[in-house]
Amino acid sequence: MQSNGGRALVAALAVVILVGGFFLLTGEEEAGEGSGDTANSTTTEATTTEGQPAGEDDGRPAEEKPKPEPESDEVLIVTEGGAPVDGVTELEFDAGDEIRFAVESDIPEEVHVHGYDIEQALEPGETTEFAFPADLDGIFEVELHGSATQIAELTVNP
Repeated sequence: MQSNGGRALVAALAVVILVGGFFLLTGEEEAGEGSGDTANSTTTEATTTEGQPAGEDDGRPAEEKPKPEPESDEVLIVTEGGAPVDGVTELEFDAGDEIRFAVESDIPEEVHVHGYDIEQALEPGETTEFAFPADLDGIFEVELHGSATQIAELTVNP
């Protein structure tokens, strides 16, 4: 039969072994995340439409360089004669996302994002980009301000 001191010593050793094993296992997992395991990692480099890395100058004056296209995940809303070509566009984001969309018009107008109170002028034939944080949740109207014509419905989920 063991003494109370012996039992306490065995219990303490068991705790030390368990805690040490825990730290050993979690330390190996964390080290494996960034320690050269590149099987799932990818590297991308932004490039211009001419194939040059983004940010590099190709020597042409700024007015001769092509305008950047909207980002691939950016929705483009086209209006003609003061109305959206494809009807009211549904835009949906989650709180904390960056809201991104662009508007192109054939007439001078102004776009107003209700709730966020963001307004931007539209020039004929030009694309106007919108980018702002989704920090208000709800459903908001996006309209051509002059004619009060709705062009999009913005939903921000909580």
